[in-house]
Amino acid sequence: MKRPLAILLILSLFVSHHLIAQDNSSKEKPGKQPLQRASKPKDAEKSVNRWSLGINIGMYDANKYPANFYNGSDQNVNNVSYLMSNTYWKDDIKQSLGLSITDSVKVGEFPTNMHYKIVMSGGVFARYNLSRYYGVCLDVNYTQLKAENVVTFLVNPQYNYTLPDIRLIPISGVEQRIHIDLLMQRNFWLRSKIYLFLQGGLNMNYTHVMKSIIYVVDKEYSLINIYGSQVYVPGSNLQETQVVEGGLGYGLALGGGAGIPLVDIFGIEPGGFINFNNVALTGYTQFKLSFGFYVRLLFGNIRHHIEDDENR
Repeated sequence: MKRPLAILLILSLFVSHHLIAQDNSSKEKPGKQPLQRASKPKDAEKSVNRWSLGINIGMYDANKYPANFYNGSDQNVNNVSYLMSNTYWKDDIKQSLGLSITDSVKVGEFPTNMHYKIVMSGGVFARYNLSRYYGVCLDVNYTQLKAENVVTFLVNPQYNYTLPDIRLIPISGVEQRIHIDLLMQRNFWLRSKIYLFLQGGLNMNYTHVMKSIIYVVDKEYSLINIYGSQVYVPGSNLQETQVVEGGLGYGLALGGGAGIPLVDIFGIEPGGFINFNNVALTGYTQFKLSFGFYVRLLFGNIRHHIEDDENR
């Protein structure tokens, strides 16, 4: 992720410098002296730099509800029964577990409380300042989520004269999410040259399932059916199909934080957000709350807004 963030940083610096230079050149005409600093509210509003661009770096805590999409149970699209119903995969799993072909193996229990790990997120931000108090924002962020747990396999469960032989098999899922938020921002300026802000608006997200797998010792088995109605046979020339799982979700977004100007064209905005949305994972489309925190590197002429306010 370091290289994309570096490219975004360079592009943001270039664009913000261009926009600021364009605003300054439009205010000065050849042969005339620069105007004095605005002293009227109307003039102060005109001096607002219209565009602010930023880069987001933060943490995302996704709601655990859709993580059970990856628990391998029969109610899910990707399930362990898909593997165990194939003789070749089942025999291969027995071999990996150190069992003989004559041993029996059946699935015991599936996890019911899977959850995502808290992960890093990154993205880009653009704000069009309607005035020094209000702005319209477009916030785009990317993250990769992983859910992990174990499913139990029972070895020779018919033999009840011995202690049960229970094997814990790791199961996990990996997905990508892109969040696109269209927000309205309200600024509250303080005398300390720091401003507070609130944001609210619409959330749209795109989810893409990358993996749904179990690990048996040192082997990885995918639960995604890429063979359709064909029966898997090792060494056969089976036609694989591209399976796309996921899609578009939507909801609401609410956030807030503080803006800290550092120099004339650069500042930071630490903040947080809450999303009330759904994700397009089959069987798990209810609306749930997720949240996160971030630090935004903001490029734009920030400090002069405060100076204008002091002269009003």
